[in-house]
Amino acid sequence: MTTEKNPTGMFWHCHHDILCEWCYDYQERVDYIKREKSKNEIESRLRLFKPVKNVKALPKEFVEACKKWDEADKKMAEACKKWDEACKKRAEADKKRAEACKKWDEACKKRAEACKKYLPELEKLHKEECGCQEWNSEKQELEFK
Repeated sequence: MTTEKNPTGMFWHCHHDILCEWCYDYQERVDYIKREKSKNEIESRLRLFKPVKNVKALPKEFVEACKKWDEADKKMAEACKKWDEACKKRAEADKKRAEACKKWDEACKKRAEACKKYLPELEKLHKEECGCQEWNSEKQELEFK
């Protein structure tokens, strides 16, 4: 169950608040302790974090429950990481969308101003080129009869 290079199995003091638990990746935990824990805790944590010598003395149901929890914890961590990445992408997309909406609103306002300003010229050209009966210049819309 364990290898000298990177042991897995039941360990004492993997975390500060759990006496004994399953650890799939000893080195990963050591690296985490060195990287994330307070300087005054590191030496003690590394010294106390060690494999259970007599695993057979532990209740089998307890060991299995610890293994299943560790598996679920890894999957939860992966799911949370993916969720966080998706949230970041969503936030970036929301920002880009908000910027696009602002530009669109500004363009709509300018178009409306231009339509109003040049309406007489547009209607004159429309009459010359299209001459349809459906355009109602008072309502500024097509009317179908």
